[in-house]
Amino acid sequence: MKSLKFRCLLLIMFIGSMTLSCITLQQPLPGSLWGNWTFIKTGTIINGSNEHLYDYRNVCYNESDRLHFSSDNKMSLRWYDENCMINHYSIGQYHVEGNTLKINLANSGPNQDSPFPPITEYRIIQINATTLKLEEIPDEYTHQRHQGKPSGPEVLVLVFMKHN
Repeated sequence: MKSLKFRCLLLIMFIGSMTLSCITLQQPLPGSLWGNWTFIKTGTIINGSNEHLYDYRNVCYNESDRLHFSSDNKMSLRWYDENCMINHYSIGQYHVEGNTLKINLANSGPNQDSPFPPITEYRIIQINATTLKLEEIPDEYTHQRHQGKPSGPEVLVLVFMKHN
């Protein structure tokens, strides 16, 4: 009787381990952000529902621009110019609260233009092993600028693919 229980237990453990090996578990935020993400689409959402996305155009013909999220909460941009030379830009620090990505922008010189939009909050619309989709959370200035206009606020949308 004891050997039968032991065999059943072993069988259950074997089936359980086989089942778990087939399931891809997504690492919780912020860990699922860590790594490089290649720009694939960019666009806008108008009035919260009218989404217009376009293919992201890399200047370099054989390399993709990408964001990097590190485990020490630093965020940087790597992009290529028309000669396919690598450029780096430190965007700043990031942290995640719920489904909101908050960015503390790095101080940059007065003559240095950031190649990344100076937006400090994004809603994480989608994240899985291959795709990251961010939507700008408009600040008070954006709300005031579009108040009373029929089109409503226009917010930036960025879509990335995990870069291995």
